[in-house]
Amino acid sequence: MTETVLQLLESRGALSSLTFVEEDRRLSLADLLAESRATAGGLISLGAGPGDRIAFIMQNGSGFLKVLFGAQYAHAVPLSIALPFGYGGVDGYIEHVRGILQDADVRVLVVDQDLARVRRALADALPRVTVVSADDLEAAADAGAAPAGAGDPARLAYIQYTSGSTSRPKGVPLTHANILSGLHALATPTGTTSEDRWGLWVPLFHDMGMFCMLTALYAGADLVLWRPRGGIRRPLEWLRRFAEEGCTHTAAPNFFVDALVAAAVADEDSQEPADLSKWRVWCNGAETVNAHSLAAFEKTFGPWGFRPQSMCPVYGMAEATLTVTFPPSVREPVVRWVDRDALADGRFVPVAEGPGARPLVGVGRPVPGVDVRICGDDGPLPEGEAGEIEITGPPVMEGYYRRERGDEWSPDGWYRTGDMGVVADGELYIFGRKKDMIVVRGVNYYAEDAETVVRDLPGVFRKRCAAVPEDDHMALVVETSLETEEERAALVAECHRRIRSRMGLDRVTVHLAPTRFLPQTSSGKVQRGKLRSSLGELTAADPAPTGGRA
Repeated sequence: MTETVLQLLESRGALSSLTFVEEDRRLSLADLLAESRATAGGLISLGAGPGDRIAFIMQNGSGFLKVLFGAQYAHAVPLSIALPFGYGGVDGYIEHVRGILQDADVRVLVVDQDLARVRRALADALPRVTVVSADDLEAAADAGAAPAGAGDPARLAYIQYTSGSTSRPKGVPLTHANILSGLHALATPTGTTSEDRWGLWVPLFHDMGMFCMLTALYAGADLVLWRPRGGIRRPLEWLRRFAEEGCTHTAAPNFFVDALVAAAVADEDSQEPADLSKWRVWCNGAETVNAHSLAAFEKTFGPWGFRPQSMCPVYGMAEATLTVTFPPSVREPVVRWVDRDALADGRFVPVAEGPGARPLVGVGRPVPGVDVRICGDDGPLPEGEAGEIEITGPPVMEGYYRRERGDEWSPDGWYRTGDMGVVADGELYIFGRKKDMIVVRGVNYYAEDAETVVRDLPGVFRKRCAAVPEDDHMALVVETSLETEEERAALVAECHRRIRSRMGLDRVTVHLAPTRFLPQTSSGKVQRGKLRSSLGELTAADPAPTGGRA
């Protein structure tokens, strides 16, 4: 490819329109890019130059896009940072931001004008960094001018910092060529055209939000953006507005499937359904896709006009500029039941549905430009054998920012994802992460397997639970709002019964935790490393019988 992201978007300027719901604002892509060029002038007035890293903390909205594209117009390298939620207070968030700024050697940080308190705290804590409001850039816009020329496709266009679910955040450096390859890889299987309308609430600082947003603009489609809290707190209200806007595509993790079902069941007005017949694609990824969630969603929203084939379980990651696999079009989700014990030993053995079986949801086939293989300790494995997923192709990064290539790369240059999976009949199935395996008395158990067994029990708050190793057994942390001793003891007992009967594991400790206890990344993934260090809090605060070991 010989063009840059901005060149591509400028060619689409007359096609795409953007709607920013919370701002009550609609404008064309061409107008947004004009405002972005003014933002570039503001950045240049602050001393930003070609190759400099520009960090920004912005809500979903026009301001986010103006800083993103403005930095690119200035030939600088933008990188977005997650909003200040879920980091254990201001001090924890400051350390998170500090780590990213130091890793990327950032000198300018732009903060949303609505986050004035956070901006002041960061300015006080980071004296060597110029911390400014997005409003300051607009005021200084006339002081600088964007340099001529559109830039080099091989130059860095964006650095996506990983969410840190398994380790400290790492920068994924993506060139213009990487991004355009990745957008083609997603636009093709989703069938996105200029006649479509993407509606997104997922945060743009996350790779799912960022690259789905860019895919819409890449294809000349319209884009409707919400702020994440609006979608999460009022899911059914979001769904109705999504339908009213005539949206055809969206993307969100599996927990939002559960949230919509729960809201529809609880809502007294759900007998007046929205018209979901225009909805063609839901990219369901970023976390494990649950077969029971999909079945419940189809049952609940089928009468609203939602078609089962519109639900698209997908697999992707920032390191691949998002999409790795995608299901064939006009196909309902595929679920395979496999022997749970065999899977723990690395063997894929299809069986009938039953107590010893685990459902796996297919996440499709490799997208254009991406190659996928399954590898064991001795190299690539044939179809039907389980192992670690490895990927390569033009959308895949060359390596983490400012770090030497390590053991995350195979000797022949494939990226080792750390995810465990199997290819059967050409379809990829994922069943856990390599580092999330729990070994008890020499037997392997996957954390996600245990979580699937108990997540749907009555009393589990919003299906939130997580399994981690603890000494010589498994620790299962379950969020609950139950208050009476009898109810809590019954939930613990049922968790033990389920784990014992379905997994054959009796060495497990169940810890009941308050709601929203589990540490999570910006995309909703449990940070199991942080959780393990928090187990002591539960042990001290949650005596038997509300926590117990079998």
